[in-house]
Amino acid sequence: MDWNRIKEKYKNNKTELVLFLLFICFFLFLTVPEAAREAASDSVTVETEEMTETEDITEAQTEPETLTPEEQQESEEMQQQNLRARLGGEFQIPMAMPSNETEIRVPELADTGRLWDYQVDFPQQEEETEEEEETEASNSLDALQTSLETELSGYDGVWSVYVKNLATDQSFIINDQPMKSASVMKLFIMGTVYKAFESGDLERTDEIMALMNDMISYSDNEASNELLYRLGNSSYEAGIAEVNAFIEEYDFSDMTVEYNGFSDPDTNTGTGNYNQVAAEDCGKLLEDIYRREWVNREVSMEIEEMMLNQNTRYKIPAGLPEGVLCGNKTGEMDSTQNDAAIVYSDACDYILVVLSSDWSSSDEAISRIQNISSEVYAYFNGE
Repeated sequence: MDWNRIKEKYKNNKTELVLFLLFICFFLFLTVPEAAREAASDSVTVETEEMTETEDITEAQTEPETLTPEEQQESEEMQQQNLRARLGGEFQIPMAMPSNETEIRVPELADTGRLWDYQVDFPQQEEETEEEEETEASNSLDALQTSLETELSGYDGVWSVYVKNLATDQSFIINDQPMKSASVMKLFIMGTVYKAFESGDLERTDEIMALMNDMISYSDNEASNELLYRLGNSSYEAGIAEVNAFIEEYDFSDMTVEYNGFSDPDTNTGTGNYNQVAAEDCGKLLEDIYRREWVNREVSMEIEEMMLNQNTRYKIPAGLPEGVLCGNKTGEMDSTQNDAAIVYSDACDYILVVLSSDWSSSDEAISRIQNISSEVYAYFNGE
């Protein structure tokens, strides 16, 4: 545009100059917004195309096509370039921002708050363990055995003692040897009779059961000999052989043997031996009765009733407090004092067998059996 000509033309006409300038301004006002709108439109078009390309890439990535590591890296770089083109060159992808750390560090918790490698002490359990050890120690029969061994060492004659706690199955035997049985052998005759009932060799009758009751509850020798005679089919010797067969069959020791009947020369086998028993064998038979395992429950209860009705009560039962239940079978001769018992005490039920012979005083032997009974009861019942 020639500004000199415009200046000369409108030099003397200021009004026309003003109008001309206004026209120029109006022209600029109309043309500049249009250009801005076109530029904005072009920018939107470019951005839309870029977004379309990004979406195409994303869709391609979601397809179940397996990419090689190089292809995967190239795809990620392309996405980042597109985002930088849209959002600016300084933009950093969050998970790709440079860092000096190779791993995320988690602040270490205090020892009291760690949930890994966590250990807890249970003092209550330790206390219970100590209590269990104390209970086991209190249940041990070592102290009782030591005390009785010391006591028996001061007695004259020969003594054998068996003790078993039926609640814990702990037991001990002092001086395990064959002892003169006296009437304690009648427990094994009784066992043989029940075996004969089972096998059918002997019929169970009221007469036979009356003989059994007299033999156990009253230690009647004539009743015992009659049962031997019936067991042997009218032969004492055969009846005695049946008793020994029973002892062997039921795994009693070879220290328990019957040689003769009772107080009748006709029942002697001529060997010159005394009937003999082992204290532990007596205890084994009593335990089977107690646990209802002797023949069957009914028979065991029947035998137990006979023992509870025992007439001779001045040995083991006499060493117990009044009212304590005790089933026993005694035996005595000129040089023998024996007793075998099941004691039903408050703390526990137990078996006590005391066999003695060849002492200088029968009365003193009876008193010592009573003392042993009292000591065993006191030990089990904490008295």
